[in-house]
Amino acid sequence: EKKALGTAAGPDYYLPLTLNLLSTFLYITNYFIAGPTSAVYIETLGGNKALAGMVIGATPWAAMVSAVLFSYWTNYNFRRPLLFSGVCQCLGNLMYASALRYDSIGLIMLGRVMIGLGGPRAINRRYIADICPLSSRTAASAYFVTLSAAAVAAGPGDRKS
Repeated sequence: EKKALGTAAGPDYYLPLTLNLLSTFLYITNYFIAGPTSAVYIETLGGNKALAGMVIGATPWAAMVSAVLFSYWTNYNFRRPLLFSGVCQCLGNLMYASALRYDSIGLIMLGRVMIGLGGPRAINRRYIADICPLSSRTAASAYFVTLSAAAVAAGPGDRKS
């Protein structure tokens, strides 16, 4: 039996909400790590610094496409889109990290596109709106925004000098 939207009771939604918020934090951290490091990464592979803007921009463009897909897909299910998102994120990070080994700027770009395609923000927002009880929705939204802001700071903060 399917529950009505916004009527999850008790602790049934706490673990999924925690995982959703964690995926938000990790995605945003991942997104902001590329900013301060992409120019150095591109230059290390023999490319021009100007490509760094394309590397950074590839993720939000792909995320824009995936947001439409995830918006439709979450009409039916949250689990599969979130798993798909996680797989895209893992593959994208693997490609991005492997680019140095394979001396491939194309792999950097493809990795960042995959990271964008796996951007879970639409899923996370939709989960809060549809599943969290009305009495907890404001708090869940506040956690979402707080973790997003913390991730913005943590991304560049992870960079080793």
